[in-house]
Amino acid sequence: MKQKQRRRQQSALYSQALFETARDTEDGERSAVEKAADQAAQRLRVQEITQRLVEHYGEPEWSSKDPLSQLVDVLLSHRTRDEQTAAAYARLRQRFGSWEAVRDAPTAAVEEAIAVVNWPEIKAPRLQTILRQITAERGALNLDFLCTLPVAEGLAWLSRFEGVGPKTAACVLLFSCRLPVLPVDTHVHRIAIRLGLISPRLTPEQAQPVLQALLPTDARAIYNFHKGLVWHGQRCCYFQRPRCERCFLRDLCAYYAAGQQRQGTPRESKEGEG
Repeated sequence: MKQKQRRRQQSALYSQALFETARDTEDGERSAVEKAADQAAQRLRVQEITQRLVEHYGEPEWSSKDPLSQLVDVLLSHRTRDEQTAAAYARLRQRFGSWEAVRDAPTAAVEEAIAVVNWPEIKAPRLQTILRQITAERGALNLDFLCTLPVAEGLAWLSRFEGVGPKTAACVLLFSCRLPVLPVDTHVHRIAIRLGLISPRLTPEQAQPVLQALLPTDARAIYNFHKGLVWHGQRCCYFQRPRCERCFLRDLCAYYAAGQQRQGTPRESKEGEG
């Protein structure tokens, strides 16, 4: 009963947010007080979204990887499925035993070890170059110091390397260091647009501070939101033909609401929620 009441309240907040957006479009600039109220309503929606994600998928376990190992893992994961990334990472560990050995190995051997990922011919030399640059700058292959830096400094330090963008850097700091920074990957970006949390005109990089501002400053809450949306994107909210009929977020979703309006049917459905 409490859950149903909570969801009705959140749906009401969502309807209000749609109304305010439409009024903003019609009336032009609104007052700072009104905008602050909208921001507060959006934060409540994000809180509800996160709670539902955890209820449905469970609370994600933290990564056990150190920052350097996490960086390697994320570099391998670019445009690659999770199972292929895991296989490539395991093969690197098994074949070479240390990141120093990966750094010093023939590039062809590294490429062969990660052959299951997309573009191993690019990722192998890039990975070795980054490992050499870290060694030259730090004197050893260890990135534990990143966990002691302010988030902005850690992001800037990692982003200097070719192939390490804002998402990759944020993944290292959140997953391994458990610092409060949100990675915005393709799933987070796509679903945030569909939910009406961000403008579709924003790139993932532009969307990051907007979404971050809607989240608590707690790393656990950010991690739950990020991983939950990734899982939801992989299992329900697909790029093509999202499964809206079984989505447990549909009463909060602008994409679903627009589709129902086009069909001339009520936004609320009696079908069971996935």
